[in-house]
Amino acid sequence: MAASWWSLSGRMQLRALACIVYLRVKSAAVDRIVHVWNGGSDALCSVQKFWIGHSPSVCSQNYTLQASTGDTFFMGVGVYGKAPSAYWETVKLEFNPAKVGRCPWFSALYNELIAAAKYVDFKRFDVAIDLPVARSRLRLVKDQRKYGLLEYSAENKTEYLGVRSSHGNCKLYNKALEQKRYLDLTRLEITVDYSMSSWPDFQRIFPDCWEIGSGLPPDDLQGTDLVLYLACNEHPEYVKMLGRKMRKKIEQLLATTAQNVQPDELSYKDILAQILYYGKDIKPEMWADFHEIDAEIPEEWTKKKTKMFDEIKSCGQFQI
Repeated sequence: MAASWWSLSGRMQLRALACIVYLRVKSAAVDRIVHVWNGGSDALCSVQKFWIGHSPSVCSQNYTLQASTGDTFFMGVGVYGKAPSAYWETVKLEFNPAKVGRCPWFSALYNELIAAAKYVDFKRFDVAIDLPVARSRLRLVKDQRKYGLLEYSAENKTEYLGVRSSHGNCKLYNKALEQKRYLDLTRLEITVDYSMSSWPDFQRIFPDCWEIGSGLPPDDLQGTDLVLYLACNEHPEYVKMLGRKMRKKIEQLLATTAQNVQPDELSYKDILAQILYYGKDIKPEMWADFHEIDAEIPEEWTKKKTKMFDEIKSCGQFQI
């Protein structure tokens, strides 16, 4: 019987983690906002931290802001190495819509920036899928993207695909361990460029992520192979203890009985709707790609990355 994670459990959660927006805003509007903060008012969120950037990849002025919910987000102003403009200023917002979206302080700040903006560029957002499964039982399958592994134990390890902060970047890690909670909770994070965020685009970059130990052994498996399969099915960390030939054989057997994590189309489109909500008051002529306009944006921020892969070929879709 064919099945996906979403049909197996209603506890799966898919949400937007962070949305990054660039704006070209009237300098006077930015000055007004800073004046409110300097006056100690929380009307436009409260400043928790301020620092000056000293790198071309960061803003000149950087703020960690706190919403009325207690959650924080980031706002950057200005371009490193560029003198402030008397007319227009570059602003970068990085926020989690699910956490600060309903905060009236954040809404007031966001609306003030939009009202004073000449250009708005939604760059990218992160999608998180939380799986109530032990980290040791999940595996991110290598494809044409750059693969990385940071492993301390079977439960404390992180797998990566792609280039950090770039379209198609994936990260699989133990969320329960990060939160210091005693339960099975693994998170898969995927970075999506807004310009390539349609459902087919998301399906294309979605990785093969297997749950090992979720299936039964093949009917014709017996002897040593069956014993090794059962042992590694119960303890996936045993696989690397095998010799090269046997390891490859057992890995292939485990793969044929594994379940493959699949995203839910309605849940993903709900995320897009959340993000589009922040564009409802933006006039068509304001939408822009900062890479294509003269907005004095550092190349490190907006240049189009070279393709990490031409085509993501599936390592196998399994029927269970």
